[in-house]
Amino acid sequence: MKLVSVETPEKNVCKMTFSASAAELEEAAEAVYERTRDTFTIKGFAKGQADRAQIEADRGEHVFWYDAINDLMDRDVPGLYEQALAGGGLTPVDEPSYDLVSVKKEEGFVATATVALQPTLQLGKTEGFEVNCTIPATTDKEVERVIERRRAGFAELVPHKGPAVKGNIVHMNYTGYVNGEPFPGGSAEKQAVELGRGRMIPGFEEGIIGHQAGDEFDLNVTFPANYHAKDLAGKEATFKIKVIDVCIRQLPALNSDFAKKAGKVDTMEEYRAQVHDQLAGRKRTAAINHARNQILMLLADAAEGELPGILVENAYHAEMQSFQQQLQMQRMSLDKYLGQVHQTRDEFKATVRKAAERNTRARMALLQIAGAEGLVPTDAELDAQLAQRAEMAKKTLEEVKAKTDLRAFRRNEAIRRAADWVIQRSTVKEIQA
Repeated sequence: MKLVSVETPEKNVCKMTFSASAAELEEAAEAVYERTRDTFTIKGFAKGQADRAQIEADRGEHVFWYDAINDLMDRDVPGLYEQALAGGGLTPVDEPSYDLVSVKKEEGFVATATVALQPTLQLGKTEGFEVNCTIPATTDKEVERVIERRRAGFAELVPHKGPAVKGNIVHMNYTGYVNGEPFPGGSAEKQAVELGRGRMIPGFEEGIIGHQAGDEFDLNVTFPANYHAKDLAGKEATFKIKVIDVCIRQLPALNSDFAKKAGKVDTMEEYRAQVHDQLAGRKRTAAINHARNQILMLLADAAEGELPGILVENAYHAEMQSFQQQLQMQRMSLDKYLGQVHQTRDEFKATVRKAAERNTRARMALLQIAGAEGLVPTDAELDAQLAQRAEMAKKTLEEVKAKTDLRAFRRNEAIRRAADWVIQRSTVKEIQA
């Protein structure tokens, strides 16, 4: 492969164009064929027996191209990319975005790498910022709620002789049948089910209520129409169930024994004070971190100049992805969230984009400060940090460095150091609510 051109289509953005000849593409495609031929099943041939021409006739002549392109890009582009950066004295501030421009059997292929370059901002102010930090009070009710949660963690399961009721934990063996046949994932032994939690399919937990240890019975239920296993959705099922035992969760008394177990202190008064201090400490830490971020946002507001569009766009997509992952962890859809905050999709996207632009501006300002104040880590300092990682991972320094993006690592460490520099030279006024 070769580097065809290095252009700046817009301010602080570099676009590199690479190309591979038809011969290079063919050689790489042949290597992919040799590596993967045993995985193809072509009609009329045993698996792995079809030759390349037969595979391409069945799957298309491009079947090996894209793996071949990736192989060539992985092999040659990193070196050409570094060569272009060094030759132009360019400083990237993000990972490059690659695009395949064209690919033809007779001509090879053309690809581009577009990367944001470090902008020069006008920093109106770099220190002396002032923010208020309001630390919420910690109430007795909050302390008691934490103690009750921890108390539940020390609860013991005690057998219950009577019939099962909502809230009991039932241990059981069961096997599920659809059309008289057991189905995958439909059986379990010594399965614990807390009645009323709604963890099982509708009707299952309700059907256990009223039964007691030793009972064996059939339970008829219907899988929901939107059940995740499509082959079971909407179908009727019969579960043959044997109840092993019925238990209640017995909470420990809030006395000195509990205080010693939960907090390693002698009395409940001491334990309550301990929990209070823990909650107050967490609130203070969260408030201080918020204040630190406010300082960096004031720095962003004081920094003027054009940011690379691709850098802001990448930051926007990263923040959108992160937010959507958080919603998935909470089992909440974006539409439901937007309904709660009374925002349209367009309004929400505009809010996220504005935050991405502000955060990006702060990072670029910090990177510029790091360069001006000598805060960019040296090779020796980076090696020292990576050596610690290597020791923890029980690997060699070379192994860790081989899997680390050293440029991004240096950049992020420089930004972190600059953030500390700005915050140390600013004022956070703590206010107790």
